[in-house]
Amino acid sequence: MAMVWFALGLTAATLLIPLLWRTLIDPAFRIWPTPSPGTWQSWMFWTLFRTLNVAAFATAVSDPVPFFELPDGVRLTGLLALALSGTLYLYACVALGRDNTYCSRDGLVTHGIYRWTRNPQYATVIPVFASLAIAADSGMTYILCMALACVYVLMALVEEPWLEAAYGPSYLQYCRRVPRFFNWHRAWVLLQTALRHVQRQLWPRLVDHTGNALVSTLNGRKRM
Repeated sequence: MAMVWFALGLTAATLLIPLLWRTLIDPAFRIWPTPSPGTWQSWMFWTLFRTLNVAAFATAVSDPVPFFELPDGVRLTGLLALALSGTLYLYACVALGRDNTYCSRDGLVTHGIYRWTRNPQYATVIPVFASLAIAADSGMTYILCMALACVYVLMALVEEPWLEAAYGPSYLQYCRRVPRFFNWHRAWVLLQTALRHVQRQLWPRLVDHTGNALVSTLNGRKRM
């Protein structure tokens, strides 16, 4: 059964990736974001996309043959990372809002998790499938998950001209401020700020504690 799911997923990926690549080169073609429900683009995209996603999970569950023979601890870590990244993905979907999902445009969202990444769904779902591949340690699952990562990256790229057309200068300004997938600069600045805060709060206490301990030790030696 694993081979059947793998064949379905591979077929979907083989068709979907070139279609997304064609959209990237020629935005007028636009398989994603789909023009509207009922169009051939909508039917084609959602059929291939859903097939690939389901096939990746089904292959992971049904293929018992380990590829790299990873230790159980590594595979368990992959499973935990899958749960964590899946939770973050659901949070990102809620943050975007239902009216902004599935090719709808209900206002440019720039707050919350969108201060860290312009594409939080893609930035969190790619680790979902990377974690799935590690947890399953299946050769066929590795291939489908890599294909899905490629699909999500292409989806993020082809969305940008569509969003620019929808939101104009506001979106371009947002792009200059926030990276496509993760705001490493912002994370580094916040980490430095946190470390400075800890240093200001703890360092004087540490010095006082060390000084008091030293005085106590010296006084004890004098009494001896």
